[in-house]
Order: sequence, then C-alpha cells, then structure tokens
Amino acid sequence: MDFSAFPTLAELKDRARTWAQENGLGAYTGSAGARGRAGDEETLGWQRDAFKSRIDMVGLNLNLPVRPILLEGTDGMEGAKEVLREAYRNEPLFRWLLGDVRKDNKGKFKENLLLEWYIDWRISSCWRYSHCLAIPQRSRPGQGASFGDDGEQDIELRGCAIVTYPGSKQDLDRLMVMWNSGASPPADCGTAAKARFAAYEHMNSARDRLAGQGAHWSVHLLGVAPDDMGQGVGRMVMRIICALADQDALPVHLQVCGSRNRAFFEQCGFRAMQTVDVCSEDSPVVKIYHMTRVPFPK
Repeated sequence: MDFSAFPTLAELKDRARTWAQENGLGAYTGSAGARGRAGDEETLGWQRDAFKSRIDMVGLNLNLPVRPILLEGTDGMEGAKEVLREAYRNEPLFRWLLGDVRKDNKGKFKENLLLEWYIDWRISSCWRYSHCLAIPQRSRPGQGASFGDDGEQDIELRGCAIVTYPGSKQDLDRLMVMWNSGASPPADCGTAAKARFAAYEHMNSARDRLAGQGAHWSVHLLGVAPDDMGQGVGRMVMRIICALADQDALPVHLQVCGSRNRAFFEQCGFRAMQTVDVCSEDSPVVKIYHMTRVPFPK
C-alpha cells in the first residue's frame, strides 16, 4: 500500500488548528488555555464521582459476587496495564501487527516491546475521556467503587475494561494528545510492524464513521487475568457496562479481531455491523469486526 497520499502529522495538526479557529476553540494556549484545562479537570472530576455512584448501584442491582471498582491515578492503572498486556499477548490483531518472529533471535524482545507500546497507545489515545472499570480479586470491607488515590498499590485484578460513556468532553485537546503521543510502533519492532500499524490506522476511518452515529458507549479494551480466564470475569465486566448503557437507553460500540472474540461478544448481545479486511504488504489479511449492542428495552 502506498501511504504517500495520506496527510502528514504536520498537515493534520494544521487542519486541526484551522478547525479549532473556525469553531471557536483556538484559544488553547496561555492563560486562556490554563483556565480551559482547569475547567476540564473540574468537569471530569464531577463525571468520575457520578460514574462511581452508578457503578456501585449497578453492582448491587446485579448481585455480583465482588464489587466492581473504578481505577484512578498511575498506581491503580499499573495493575490494569499488566492484565491487559497478558490478555492481548495472543490477541489476533496484536499477533498480526507483530508478524512472524519465530525465527528472529530478537523475537521475544520485539514481542514484549510492541506489546507494552500497543497497550500504552490504546490507553493514551482515549484515557483522558475514559475510565478503567475493574473487577478485583475480592471486595474489601467498606470498599466503594473508587480506587487509586489512597496510595494502595497491592490490589490484584481479575479483569478490567477501558470505557467511554456519553457526555465526556471531546475537543481539540484530545486530538492533539493523540497525535503527539508518538502513534507509531518503536523502531526496534521493524518497518513491517510500522507498515501494518499504518494500514490498521487507515482502517479506523471506518470505525469512526460507525461511532459517529449518535450518542453511544464505547469499549476500547477488555482483558482478563490469565489465572481467571474461563471463569466468567469478562462476561461480568460486560454485564456492568451493558447495564449502565441500558440506563441511558444507548448502544455500546466496540471493535474486535478474531472469530473467538466475535463469538464472545455475540453471546453478550452484540452484533457485527461491519467487517473490514485490513491488509499490508507481505502480511495476511486480518478481519476487524465493528460490533454494536442495542439497549435493552425498559
């Protein structure tokens, strides 16, 4: 595939600045930008508090064996990243991005390097406007839905998901953070991995068209710890997310790769709305399923 026709990062940034000026979002520098960011943080804090209360209520209504928690801060997210890395190590899309490294004497190094970057990139591209919903190994006395601001670092997770719900602020800041996050695999992963990632990113325009169909919930990542696979943890996380979306009478969007993953989400009430083939030079075609779950009637 010839990527020379695609706009460069600098061109995308110029387009974003032009769009911001035309839509009254140009003053994101200096004191005006500081005031804007402070207002954003206040809004996000209010949204988190409201979301915690909703998670607590849903957990009680579903009579779950363990209370879900909302991870916050760097300490809390480290455990979630570890769960997600192990969960996605054999995920079809990641294996496709990595390529065949069985005969590469640096294969394991490349796998771990790309895996760490891949999860960090997936989280950083949406984190400011998303939340990490997690299932701990066990509930603690008096534990509410929040975790991560009290200094605890020894919590063990059974599974987690990165989700975005309607009402989160999405403005120029989100675009600039994503573009400035170095959205390209590390050089040590090789040029083939970079080319495959570029093909995957180009495909995401189809995902954006699907996600643009009105207000909705989004599931960006879902992972279960290796020792808890097959015990219903992933289904428990999805029950919580779907119950929250049903309260809003809104659909849930996500994208998956692999027939096994598609079958799992179909069992959770999702349907594949679009199938996209992604290909790159010297690589097999990989199928991406864009899936949606419609809200359950009240």
